[in-house]
Amino acid sequence: MHRIILLLLTLLTASCGKSPAPDTKPSVLVSIPPYAYFVKKIAGDAVETFSLVPAGANPHIYEPTPREAERHQNAALWIRLGEPSDKKFLQYFEEKEKVPLIVTVTEGIELLSEKSCCHHHESKDFHAWLSPHLAKEQAVKIAAGLIAILPEKQGLFEENLLSLLHELDLLDKEIASLMSPLEGKTILVSHPAFGYFCRDYHLTQLSVEMEGKDPLPQDVATLVSKMQNLTIQSILTEPQYSNKGAELIASHLHLTTHMVDPYAENYPESLRQIAQAIRE
Repeated sequence: MHRIILLLLTLLTASCGKSPAPDTKPSVLVSIPPYAYFVKKIAGDAVETFSLVPAGANPHIYEPTPREAERHQNAALWIRLGEPSDKKFLQYFEEKEKVPLIVTVTEGIELLSEKSCCHHHESKDFHAWLSPHLAKEQAVKIAAGLIAILPEKQGLFEENLLSLLHELDLLDKEIASLMSPLEGKTILVSHPAFGYFCRDYHLTQLSVEMEGKDPLPQDVATLVSKMQNLTIQSILTEPQYSNKGAELIASHLHLTTHMVDPYAENYPESLRQIAQAIRE
């Protein structure tokens, strides 16, 4: 573990991050709230942590206000998801010529292709935090970034990292136990966020959303046809996205809906909520 962190630290310190002024807590930005959980577990109160996308907002379309962007201009570290929507924040930092040290947590991860069920458009799936296995890899990268801006706290951060990795192992075992009876099943979701979760626990996701939009009438017909041989009784919906298509299909097929929030900051509870909704 120490060798991994030292290797990452060597790579990260070559970037353009700046050390914070003495006697001030460095500001750490995360692209979305779940990564704030990892930062806080590793760094504790040694840093101030902020999410660029607030709770409940759609990260694919969220635009920060000038005041929000200004608030983050002196950040020491950015834990970046790496999806295309991050580019607007990167452009802001570059315009201000105050680019923080950037750790892209999905770098080096073989991302899944995100393909709608009824069209052929493909893009990369950046919901990698929803896999506890991949979350461990990302936690190591986050720890390396924190050590880069606060090297005097390396021992503390490494100790906290090991505790977090153990917590993620236990979480994985807990969810695997819940999902075991459902192996091979298909889940219906309003937004295709659960590809990595399904891969970890041997499920398949079928998405109502078509290329980021509510389904057209012909899409609904195709989706209903796909579901004829599947024992689906409910749909997972999310507060960040339109659920009109999911509600339409739920009404048409007499399905129940379960609201889950994969973008919630409390990472363990978020994954437990998702697992419980699928199990029920």
